[in-house]
Amino acid sequence: MDRKSRPNPQLPTDIILSHILLRLPVKALLRCRCVCKSWSSLIRSPSFVTAFRNESNKSTTTNLLFRKNELFFSSKIEEEEQQGGNDNFLIPTPIAELPHMKQPCQPIQRPNHVQSVHGLACASSSSRHVSILNLSTRESIQLPHVKREYNTFATYHFGFSPLTNEYKVLQIFQRFRPKEVRKWDIQFNVFTLGTDSSWRPLRVDPGHLLFDALGYASVRNMRCSASVCVNGAIHWMYERQKMIVVFEVREEAFRVVPLPQDYTPEFGQDNHEYKRITDDYGQADASIIEVGGCVGVYADKSWKENKVVLWILKDHQNLVWVKETISVMPREAGFVEVLGTIHTGELAFALYLDRNTICSDSLCIAFTFGIEASRDFDDCAPQLHLYDMKSKRSRILDFDFSHNLTGFWDSSPLKLVSTYDDSIVPLK
Repeated sequence: MDRKSRPNPQLPTDIILSHILLRLPVKALLRCRCVCKSWSSLIRSPSFVTAFRNESNKSTTTNLLFRKNELFFSSKIEEEEQQGGNDNFLIPTPIAELPHMKQPCQPIQRPNHVQSVHGLACASSSSRHVSILNLSTRESIQLPHVKREYNTFATYHFGFSPLTNEYKVLQIFQRFRPKEVRKWDIQFNVFTLGTDSSWRPLRVDPGHLLFDALGYASVRNMRCSASVCVNGAIHWMYERQKMIVVFEVREEAFRVVPLPQDYTPEFGQDNHEYKRITDDYGQADASIIEVGGCVGVYADKSWKENKVVLWILKDHQNLVWVKETISVMPREAGFVEVLGTIHTGELAFALYLDRNTICSDSLCIAFTFGIEASRDFDDCAPQLHLYDMKSKRSRILDFDFSHNLTGFWDSSPLKLVSTYDDSIVPLK
């Protein structure tokens, strides 16, 4: 047969899908969308997005998101095999600015928190600007603006339901009425990405909830409450009632989980001092995290006792908590933020050192992870501590801040916001 008359060999679609496209990094997939309309439709389809997310769960990398003022930065921890050893090398890429995040987040000043769920980030602030960003594809949208009224506050929690493949933002809207007997009222609204065009009120009577919603609304620092989405439910702490409030993303219903019985004594006065210090540095209260697919809460006692006390909810049905005490740094050297587990299964810690242990000059502050310092400390290497809960061993990673950081060192700290996954979820 003449070579010119031979049919062009074509790979079956399922081979292209499962063995080629799903294994490509996000940047390569974005280029593949430009090949033809059918590929673009395939890569944007919900089934492919879900398959890519499942494949990403096997990833050998972890992305880290940093924030400094209105600027965002990222670094990726990549894993390389070590010959003749049990542990693989973890190599962080140089920190790089994410310029595409600056414009949509420009209105957001000192956000309540930037929450990451399956590669999407929700950045919110008390000014009512809420942005959703895909940190991998550089797409972003801004949710409908809520008109600001006097004595009103809003908190936002971000979640995902794997059963319906829906991302939702929960808005908790509080209003203070000083001239009325019941001074606080509260309303819950929801926005579903890709479905809703405006905030949708939940039909919830605050008086019938299992937690004191009106009391929660009156807590001054409630607006800074951190949350974590685990197994299709958003979790955040309500310390006054010694419980975790849970919002089921699919059912749009609330329930509560009591904190472990010995949590309050461990949290105690030392940790309130820790919270005062972290507030001074603009850190959010991040006492609830995800640990290997489970909800975890921790008390940072490193300031006085050189330890972090961690509880992991291993059995949700029977409320079985497993407690672990971890030594982290010399006493009175600083404070710790626990970030949760990374792709290796290790628990990641960000360690911040107290300014008085570094320099007597009050303008000279250095953090072990995320540095705020004068130029005398520009060469100090930031660190990330990784703790193996099985072997009880830890290791330290140094990050390279030498690239694209012109004029970087000023009076505001660099903050490690969260880890995040690669994602191809389309926002537009």
